[in-house]
Amino acid sequence: MQNRNYKNDKARIGAAHAAEQVDLALYNALRAVFIDGAFCAQAITKALKGLNNLRQHPFVTSAFYGVLDNNVRLEKTIKGLCDKAPDKNSTVVLKIGLYYCKYADMPSYAAVNRIVELAKRVGAFSGFVNAVLKKSLTYQPKFDSELERFSYEYNTPEWLCREIISDYGETRAASILGAVLPQKTHIRPMKRRITEEQFKSAAKGGTFTEYGCYVDRATLDNFAAGTVAVQSVSSIRAVNAYVKGLSGGRVIDLCAAPGGKSVYLSEIGDYKITACDIYPHKLDLMRGYAKKLGAKIDVAFNDATVFNEQYENAFDLVIADCPCSGTGTLKTKPDIMIKRKPSDVAELCELQIKILDAAAKYCKVGGVLCYSTCSILRSENENTVEKFLKSHPEYTEIDQTKLLPDSDNCDGFYIARFKRGER
Repeated sequence: MQNRNYKNDKARIGAAHAAEQVDLALYNALRAVFIDGAFCAQAITKALKGLNNLRQHPFVTSAFYGVLDNNVRLEKTIKGLCDKAPDKNSTVVLKIGLYYCKYADMPSYAAVNRIVELAKRVGAFSGFVNAVLKKSLTYQPKFDSELERFSYEYNTPEWLCREIISDYGETRAASILGAVLPQKTHIRPMKRRITEEQFKSAAKGGTFTEYGCYVDRATLDNFAAGTVAVQSVSSIRAVNAYVKGLSGGRVIDLCAAPGGKSVYLSEIGDYKITACDIYPHKLDLMRGYAKKLGAKIDVAFNDATVFNEQYENAFDLVIADCPCSGTGTLKTKPDIMIKRKPSDVAELCELQIKILDAAAKYCKVGGVLCYSTCSILRSENENTVEKFLKSHPEYTEIDQTKLLPDSDNCDGFYIARFKRGER
C-alpha cells in the first residue's frame, strides 16, 4: 500500500486556499472600480481588510495597480480576442487573468487554472474565460491607426493621447506619458515638531528630496502622529510658486480640500489663511487634518463658483486651485484613466472660468491671484488664462509655472499668477 505524504498534501491545500483568497480580494477590489465606480484607493483598502494574512497584501496591491496601469492594453486585448464584448463580470476576471499571464511572475498554466477557479467562484463564464486566456498566450495586437498603437504603447486612452500630442508633439507626448515616477509616498517634516536629524533617522532607507522623503507604508509607522505631512512634490512646488516674492498677508484658498497646500502655506510665512470648500465632510476633514498637524488655518464653507460679497477686495493672495481633469496625475492616480471622458474637459474649463471670475473680486488692488490645476492640457491651462485676461483687464500676468513628469520627476502641475491693478 502506497504511503501518502499528508504533510505535503496539507501544504498544497493551504497554498491553494491562500491563492483563492488573494484572487478573490483582487477581484473584489477591481470589481468595485470597474463596475461600481469606486475610487481606487478606497477599493484596494477595503479589499485588503478582508485578508488576514498581511504577507498577501503586497501581491494584491501590486496586481491591483498592475491591472489598472495596463488597463488600456488589457481592454484592447480582450476586444481583439472576443467576437463580442463579454459581460462586465467576466471582463474583470479576464483582466486579472491577462495580467497574470502577461505581466505577473507566474507560469501561464498556473495563471489560467487560478483564474478559471476564480470565474467559477464569482459567477463568470469559466469555460469562456478559459478559452480566451489560452488563446491570449499567442495573441499579437493589430492596430487600425498610429494613434491606436500610441495609445496601446503608453496605456493612455486615445482621446487623451490625441490631446497631449496636439499640445506637445508626439515625441514630447511619448516622453511625458513614458515617464516613470517614484511609487512610494512622499512625506515632509513638520519642522516645529521634529528635527531634521530625527526625520532623517526615522526615514532611513527612503529616497530623500529637497522637501522630504519618499517612504513605504512600513516606514510611516516610524513617525509619531503629527510629525510629518503626506504631500506630493508637485503640491509643495505649487505652493512655493504661489508665494514667490511674498512673505505674508491675508490668504484665501478657494478649493482647499484636503487641505495640504493651506497647511504648508501656514508654515512658510506670516499668512492668515482661510481654507474653503463646498462639502461639509471635506471641511471636517480639513479641520481634523490641520489640528493633527498643529496648523493655524480658518476653515470656511464657500461655493467657489458664486461671488461672496464678504470676501470682496479682502485678500492679499487668492488661490484658485481649480477642479480639473487631473491629467497631470496619470502616473499616481489611475482613476483618471478610467473615469475621465473627453466631454469632462470642456465642462471643467467652464467651471474654472466661473471660479476665476468670482476669485478676481476677492483680491485687493496690488494683490496676487493664483490659478492652478493638476492638468497638463493647454485647454485647461494656457487657454483658460487667455480667456481670463481678456475678460479681466484689471489683471496682468506675473508668470506661469508648468511641471511635467518627464522633466520635473513629479506629477504634472500648472500655476499662473496675476497681479491686480486699478480698473
